Amino acid sequence: MKVQYPLFSQVALAQDLPEYNLKRGNVATIVEHYPMPEGEEDGYSLEGFDLPHVTIEVAASQIIPIAQLQQEEMILAKLRQLSGARLLQLQDYLDFLLQKEESEHQSRLKSPT
Repeated sequence: MKVQYPLFSQVALAQDLPEYNLKRGNVATIVEHYPMPEGEEDGYSLEGFDLPHVTIEVAASQIIPIAQLQQEEMILAKLRQLSGARLLQLQDYLDFLLQKEESEHQSRLKSPT
């Protein structure tokens, strides 16, 4: 299911946009939404970024809710506090969780509804 952001909500960039000198985490306001057919990515026009009179068009995958950005930053701050050994343990655990997620996803695809 597609995530649709409401007009005039604030979002953060999910990636750098070097052509505009913008970095991941920069915040802007959605001023237009371009719905696309199923299977295609919606588009958005953003304003803000401390750039007056500039509107930038992005794909939905290039933006994230500000709350998600804040959560990711909190997780990264905690990761930076871990020792090398704990980071390796965490990496192994994350690999396990991802494999489990993929296995469950495959099971859902195979089971009749």
